[in-house]
Amino acid sequence: MATFYHLSDILHQHLAHYQQQHKLTEQQALVCQHIQQCRTQTLGIQHWRCDTCQYEQQVFCSCGDRHCPRCQGRQTQAWIATQQAQVLPCRYFHLVFTLPHELNILAHYAAKPLYSALFESVWQTLAQFGMKRKHLQGQLGCTMVLHTWGQTLSQHIHLHCLIPGGVLTSAGDWHSVKTDYLFPVKALSTVYRAKLLRALRQHELAIPAADTLMAKPWCVYSKACLSRAETVVEYLGRYTRKGMLHES
Repeated sequence: MATFYHLSDILHQHLAHYQQQHKLTEQQALVCQHIQQCRTQTLGIQHWRCDTCQYEQQVFCSCGDRHCPRCQGRQTQAWIATQQAQVLPCRYFHLVFTLPHELNILAHYAAKPLYSALFESVWQTLAQFGMKRKHLQGQLGCTMVLHTWGQTLSQHIHLHCLIPGGVLTSAGDWHSVKTDYLFPVKALSTVYRAKLLRALRQHELAIPAADTLMAKPWCVYSKACLSRAETVVEYLGRYTRKGMLHES
């Protein structure tokens, strides 16, 4: 019979050895501490008692950290339910804007301005295309979720965008997207690159390998229109309240 381990068990057994070879940031160390303390006597105990049947139970308190897999299941489902309730009766598009890996180093010492610049530039790019494309010319809507790692758990910063297939014009009319793809990805990539580099300069961030970044194409991935946006909402929901290490 297989033994089930919580993430806290893994940290208790192996974190000290890992820290002998790798240095954790202050935030990473705090998150590990929270996960190890979650539902232990360290955080205290709640005493539950039923006045009807007199049943009593002791429950260890949770840490509440957004990276703790034991704490975030209910919050994740609540987020998914809220987003799905706002899904419009139209087609949807799923786009992914990737940060070039040359800029990953900025996340180690300037995460907040970097991510702010990323959100700003992606939204400005999409809004510009929605306003200027002949068949649309209106205001887009979008749900964005930031991922900072890839399937191999290595640093891979990218922004998922779930976009309704239409715009709202200044006159209050709805213009639907007629094609199976929202916008040309090469054109999106060029505008996204210019806007992000400008946003980084506005945040006074030094841009490593700037000449190389301007010369190379940037990755924007676009899926064909979706018949069920709820599927992507559920996918995004897995990452809104959990860290990269979670329990299945």
